[in-house]
Amino acid sequence: MHTLHEKRILVVDDNRDAVETMSMFLQISGYETAVAHDGYAACDAARTSIPSAIIMDLGMPWMDGYEAARTIRRMPGAREIPIIAVSGNNAPEAQKKAMAAGFTTHMTKPVNFDHLTRYLEQMA
Repeated sequence: MHTLHEKRILVVDDNRDAVETMSMFLQISGYETAVAHDGYAACDAARTSIPSAIIMDLGMPWMDGYEAARTIRRMPGAREIPIIAVSGNNAPEAQKKAMAAGFTTHMTKPVNFDHLTRYLEQMA
């Protein structure tokens, strides 16, 4: 399994602008990024190249972030990957649902990039 020292982050969101913005920020911060635009693509990317961490939107068409996280957690070598839920919903119920699906933490949109970077470094 890869570690965060390798700094490979998978960014998943159906909003292409959000994915590109997050990916650019992470690259500027020294991370290598891969992107996916739906849950199915996230599962494929996680299966073919286990990332150091995953930042994933919850509300996506076809396969939402919850189901994608559950699927990724069942993959060999993926149990310890930090998976960060990103959502516009900060209600306690939404956070509980994300944790139950296998997310490591829940961050509210718009994501505070300094907070995200600190969290990723703590996971290293």
